[in-house]
Amino acid sequence: MLPKNKTLLWISIGLNILFIALDITFTIRRGGISYLVRKLPFLETPSQKNSNRAKEHPRQNTYRSTYYQMRHSIFKILPDSEGEILLLGDSLTDQGEWQELFKNVNIKNRGINGETTDGIIERINEILETKPQKIFLMIGVNDFWNESKTIPMVVNNYRIILNAIKKNTPTTQVFVQSILPVNPDRYKIKLDNKEIEAFNDRLKILAKKFSYQYVDLYSHFLDEKKQLSPRYTLDGVHLNGEGYLLWKKLIEKYIYSE
Repeated sequence: MLPKNKTLLWISIGLNILFIALDITFTIRRGGISYLVRKLPFLETPSQKNSNRAKEHPRQNTYRSTYYQMRHSIFKILPDSEGEILLLGDSLTDQGEWQELFKNVNIKNRGINGETTDGIIERINEILETKPQKIFLMIGVNDFWNESKTIPMVVNNYRIILNAIKKNTPTTQVFVQSILPVNPDRYKIKLDNKEIEAFNDRLKILAKKFSYQYVDLYSHFLDEKKQLSPRYTLDGVHLNGEGYLLWKKLIEKYIYSE
């Protein structure tokens, strides 16, 4: 090797060492490993992901749309009746034609598109004024999707909702339904089924603490890839007619039970 080339090689090695040293110093000053994890999301553990999400995405009231206010105002003027069976939730509940599916006039659809657990908390006292016989509750997906809440945050909101029911209408039968899976592989959806599974596990435990019935819908809607089956959806989140027929089948025995 020529002396000139050898000199250039040593200069290159020296500069690389210098840059590496500067990078290490910079990383340490910024927080070390935790800084790298923040900058490289694939290094995050699930708990770190939830923690960072809570810091980066403060809670928002995305549910308070014009549609929400319109729908809520309609619920306020509707007449009350004895023996009401309420289906409470977001767009998945909202889009179901439950009275016709079950041929039961006591069934009332109280779903609102875009609803979150915060929205349910806001209107729960009004919902309970009718002393409903049964409540079928499925809520939470918009908390994760639209507001980037953590699992503990959503579970805590669920606890507030169930506490309110237990305190105000202790004879109401409550059926806590799991959140449905999504299909991020086939459709562009920024939701993770692993997170939904983890949340459903916590939800099952919470329902048991309140002596309420937990209803597993999640596993019945999965395909062989552990995603929401295309058989039941057109967009990877919401259900088609066949999806609602399956949902009906899964809760039918609870609708008609004494």
